Amino acid sequence: MMKRTLLAASLLSLSAVSMADQKLGLAIGGSLALDRSNFYDELEDELPSGVSLDEDSAAVGGDIYVGLAFGGASTLRLGYRKFGDQDADAISGGVKTGDVKMEADGTYLAADLLFPLNDSFYLGGTLGLQNWDGKVTASGVGGRATIKDDARDFFYGLRGKALLKDSNLALTFSYNRYDFDAEGGDDIKYDSISVGLEGYFY
Repeated sequence: MMKRTLLAASLLSLSAVSMADQKLGLAIGGSLALDRSNFYDELEDELPSGVSLDEDSAAVGGDIYVGLAFGGASTLRLGYRKFGDQDADAISGGVKTGDVKMEADGTYLAADLLFPLNDSFYLGGTLGLQNWDGKVTASGVGGRATIKDDARDFFYGLRGKALLKDSNLALTFSYNRYDFDAEGGDDIKYDSISVGLEGYFY
């Protein structure tokens, strides 16, 4: 945790230096993400012998945010993130005996430090702090049970922006890695690829 904190402080310091010589503006944006979690790998380790999970592929999530734009395409963002629902069927003896769903969302703060590759395309990295509120619902012949959990941790990734000509808009592309130490003891990870749109007001 100390290494992550130092890394966050370093990135924010670099952002502050870059902002000093650049015009500032308001950034508003959103994106759709393809989220894949390790939750069912964690859950399968706790299942009785003979029971397995048939999980769905990656699910669609998204986020919306508002922030401060600087340096051409760098941003400081405050937003809300909805992770794609993770679904799986419980299988025993080749027969479906129930299903499990994990839903999660939360607010976040992120810094994107990007550098120009040419006049319209920027590439760089993201470091942020994400709140994670999760709910797991298990249904079967014996009824339904719901468990709630929460966590807060840093996330990081790569981010690119393509500025649209003659407009204050940009297409965004990103990959982010999330790793939460949930209160219940699970180590929940997400790999997310997203595409979005960002607008600037100077």
